[in-house]
Amino acid sequence: MTTIRTILCAYDFSETAELALAQALQLARRHDARLVVGHVVESIPVGTYPGIRPLESDLEIRRLAQERLDEVVEGLRTDERRIEPCVRFGDPGAELVELAGDREADLLVIGTRGLTGVRHVLLGSTAEYVVRRAAMPVLTVHPEDALLSDTLQKIVVPTDLSPSARIATDIFSGLLAHGRHPRLLLAFAQRSLPYLEPFQESVLELAQMPDPLKADILARMQPMADALEQAGFEVECRLVDGEPAERIPELAAQESADLIVLSTHGRNALANTLLGRTAQRIVQRAPCPTLTVRATPLPEA
Repeated sequence: MTTIRTILCAYDFSETAELALAQALQLARRHDARLVVGHVVESIPVGTYPGIRPLESDLEIRRLAQERLDEVVEGLRTDERRIEPCVRFGDPGAELVELAGDREADLLVIGTRGLTGVRHVLLGSTAEYVVRRAAMPVLTVHPEDALLSDTLQKIVVPTDLSPSARIATDIFSGLLAHGRHPRLLLAFAQRSLPYLEPFQESVLELAQMPDPLKADILARMQPMADALEQAGFEVECRLVDGEPAERIPELAAQESADLIVLSTHGRNALANTLLGRTAQRIVQRAPCPTLTVRATPLPEA
C-alpha cells in the first residue's frame, strides 16, 4: 500500500463509532482520500416495534437508518464528492468486509466495545470479524484513544520473526507518508518456562555470558529493523518476557506509544498466531489505536 485513496469507517451511532469517524475523517483529510461511512442494519424480529408494519419493517428501518446517517455525514461534509454514506442490510461484520471490497478501500476504521482499563472486555463480534477477515489494513479505535496526530512520536511493532512481518515497511510508507517518521519499537515477546528462567539467568550471570537465545532472537529481528531504517525510520529492537497479549499492551502503555501495528499472516496451522486470539487480545487491551495488517491472502473457504 503506497497511497490511501479510500477509507471505510464502520459507524453504528455509538460513542466509540464517533471517535472512529473522527479518526477516519482526519486521515481522509490528511491523505486527500474519499471517506465512505458505512452502517449495517441488522434484521429485527417482526413485532419488536408495533408501529411498523411487519411486511415493511426491514425497509422502514433501513430508510430511517439512511436518513440518520445522511444527517451525520451532512454535518461533516466539506466536499460532496469525498464523503459517501452507505447503509447495508445483514450481518455487520460480513457486510462491512464486503463493502470495503466493493469500494476498494485501502483502510478500514472501526471502534471497539468497552474501556481499555477493563481487562477481559469483549472486543465485539463485528470488530473481531473485521480484524480477522478484512483484506486491507484495519485501524481499531478504543473509547479512550486519542486521535492520531500528524506527528506520531512512537509506534510499537510486535513481531513473531516471520518473514511476512516485513510487510509493515510498506504500510508505514503509505499510512505515514505525510508526516515525520516516528520512532519504531520493534518488539518480540515470549513467555519463558518459569522454572527454567531463574536458573538460566543465574548461571549466565555467574559465567558472565550473554544469553544465547536472546542474542539469536535479536539477530533474527535485525533484517526487519534494517529494512525499516532504510525506509527512514529510527528503530529500536526490544525483547520482553511474558505473554505477547499482555506484554505488548503493557509496553505500549509504558512507552506512551501512539499506535500499535500488528502484521498478521492469515490462518495457518498455528493455533495462536498474531492473527488469532493473541491479536484479538492485543487489540482489546491496547492503550492506543491498533493497526492490523494482513501479510498473506485469506485461504479459500
